[in-house]
Amino acid sequence: MAPEKRQPGPARAARTRAVHGSHPVRPGAISTPIVHSATFSFASLDAMNAEQARGAAGAFYQRHGHPTLHACEERLAGLDGAEAALLFSSGVAAIAGVFLSHLEPGDHVVALHQSYGGTHDLLNWGRDHFGWTCDLVDAAAPADWPRAFHKRTKLLHVETPTNPTLCILDLAEAAKLAHARGALLTVDNTFASPVGQRPLDFGADFVMYSATKSIGGHSDLLAGVVTGSRAGIEKVWKARKVFGPVPDPALAWQIERSLKTLALRVEAANANALELALRLAQHPGVVRALYPGLPRHPGHEIAQRQMTLGFGPVVTFEVAGGGAGARATVDALQLVRHAPSLGGVESLASLPAFTSHIQLGPEGRAKAGIPDGLVRLSVGVEDVEDLWADLDQALARACVPRA
Repeated sequence: MAPEKRQPGPARAARTRAVHGSHPVRPGAISTPIVHSATFSFASLDAMNAEQARGAAGAFYQRHGHPTLHACEERLAGLDGAEAALLFSSGVAAIAGVFLSHLEPGDHVVALHQSYGGTHDLLNWGRDHFGWTCDLVDAAAPADWPRAFHKRTKLLHVETPTNPTLCILDLAEAAKLAHARGALLTVDNTFASPVGQRPLDFGADFVMYSATKSIGGHSDLLAGVVTGSRAGIEKVWKARKVFGPVPDPALAWQIERSLKTLALRVEAANANALELALRLAQHPGVVRALYPGLPRHPGHEIAQRQMTLGFGPVVTFEVAGGGAGARATVDALQLVRHAPSLGGVESLASLPAFTSHIQLGPEGRAKAGIPDGLVRLSVGVEDVEDLWADLDQALARACVPRA
């Protein structure tokens, strides 16, 4: 009997797509099956060649593509409003996949001083080994960016909110600038997550994530994602196939399972983050609190236009007493864990000078606006009063109040 034809249903909202995907719901297994096979057999050489010719969509050999990966990638593309998506073994691998597939020796990148430290490492490696060049610009001064472009500029790479200073960029303006100069706009959207911001809607060409963070959400997996047009993703897939950073099927299944609660987790964490930011901004032991949800934040109005479900799960604050005060604060925390990650259900605190941006050195961190006294707080889904009690006692024990 021929399978029943199903008509596409109405457009679904983000929460529904996170749970069910973007296609009609079919009877059968609720959970996507994990296909534990690294290779696939075929009835004939013609059949094998046809499957291999499908590229990223095929199931020929696991490094090329895999049914369980495809199911997760399809779900991620739907959430991001993309034609296609690819899974990688880490967030940095995802960024590297885009750079390696779209840059040739001598090509130029414009990126942010405030970019994630691993992105700085990648650009430096590309300079030393592949002949790429790069100019860094200040996320807080977009009017200065056009001067960094020249005829070999192929990519404008940004984050918004930035890590860890939480600068907010106007993505539509960034896309307009990049495209006018013949470059692509690539966006690391890790801090916002696919349900918190959709850069493709504002003109971005590729969006990258560390799926280790909010997408995975439980501090128990390492993965990355790239989304974009089908033609653009095909080029990225070729780089993934060559270099091989492909996650295994069990991890793809784990990510897809986590997507079903992504919107709930992000909304809860963002609400906690806003409340804590408001309180930290008034705390005598805090010099300044940075959070896009604060009305006085310079990017507040742009964030209101671009971000959904709140302003992200990360709050950063500068502690009275500088580096010593910040160190004493994180050492005094009892409920919030001291760890270098973000986007999980549990709250984590870290010092960027010793973790995400250690490789920049004092001079590089100064250019990025990251003082030694800055604490990055990734807010989880715990009760907000418990989190505040822990932050308040840690600051009281560690800091000399600001004058």
